[in-house]
Amino acid sequence: MSAHQFAIEAEDLGKIYKRWDGPWSRALEVMSRGRRQGHREVRALEGVSFKLPAGGALGIVGANGAGKSTLLKLLSGTTAPTSGRFRVSGRSASLLELGAGFHPGFSARDNAFQNAVLLGLRAREARRRVEEALEFAELMDVADEPVGTFSTGMGMRLGFAAAMSVEPEVLILDEVFAVGDQAFQKKCVDRLAAFRAGGGSLVLCSHALYDIRQMCDEALWLDNGQLAKAGDACEVTHAYAASQIAEDDVRRVAGALPQRADWPRITGAEVVLSHSGLPARSVQTGEDIELRVTWENPNPVDHPIQLGVGFVRGDQTLCAAAATHHDGVKLSGAGGVCSLRLPRLSLLAGTFLVKLWLFDDAGVFRYQETALDHDLLVRGAEREVGLVRLDHSWHLEGTALQPNPWAFSQPKELTL
Repeated sequence: MSAHQFAIEAEDLGKIYKRWDGPWSRALEVMSRGRRQGHREVRALEGVSFKLPAGGALGIVGANGAGKSTLLKLLSGTTAPTSGRFRVSGRSASLLELGAGFHPGFSARDNAFQNAVLLGLRAREARRRVEEALEFAELMDVADEPVGTFSTGMGMRLGFAAAMSVEPEVLILDEVFAVGDQAFQKKCVDRLAAFRAGGGSLVLCSHALYDIRQMCDEALWLDNGQLAKAGDACEVTHAYAASQIAEDDVRRVAGALPQRADWPRITGAEVVLSHSGLPARSVQTGEDIELRVTWENPNPVDHPIQLGVGFVRGDQTLCAAAATHHDGVKLSGAGGVCSLRLPRLSLLAGTFLVKLWLFDDAGVFRYQETALDHDLLVRGAEREVGLVRLDHSWHLEGTALQPNPWAFSQPKELTL
């Protein structure tokens, strides 16, 4: 692949910040002309290299303080690297802090116009794009009001719309799915999908690993400013997730409804035994079970949906999952019951939280995230270890399989 086919090329990027203990430490260093050092160096990024092909999407994951924001600031040009170099091809726009750079005393229209001109648009084109941005952000009624009077959500909507209005070739985003309310988040997802379909290159930093897997081709995992792993987005995010111990409880109140009444929702869910159809809170490894999810969709034409199911262990590890959009199944109509059939349940003994998601048709935007109101207890009578039972067989070449003399036989009745 030739150089011009890369949207971003970074080589051995590093960033060191200086930190002073107080204003006097900095003043003494200045007055001594550097002979007396009053600062200490904080290495935020070190030796990061990667290439993003034109039209590709790169996700960035890592814990707080790992260097993600520093890398995005370098790529967006808001700070300079201490070492290494990088190149961004084409017009780029970044959303690191939505609304950052807006003057609180200027109107929404003036701020958006200034943003467009600074990103290289001519005045006439900038004015046209500004009107489109204001309409997209649903701020036409307050377009001439000072941004300082806006709520946080209004400012965030303006920031996203202003950045997208310049139609960049490279878009750099930091937690963009926190933009505004759920309805506006859906608009953002659709806009980003259109951006990618049009050949745009995307860099997305997010703690939502599902979003990274769905929207990105490759990913970087940063740890203490260094590159811990790079490659396929699914492989990198799974490796990162496996290394983390979540601090927050992931349980959601079962039956929690979305914010909008006209959006699809899950109205009920239960685990049943396949042979009897009876509800069950405790099942056996290897047993045939079904998870029946009742849903309704007041507006199926505008909001086609998909269903996802996950089994989460107590330490927040997602042990297994299934989704209709991964299997070519669609939920159509105004409502119904969708059953996930699990013949010969492969989960081994343990206690699991059963999580449920309603996605949009692309499987990206989450209309609803909820869970069963009780844990699912899986019992196991075998001596197997791990999370799941593998479908397997043994074969030896040149010899016959011999019975294991240490294998446990069936329990026998004991006489005392």
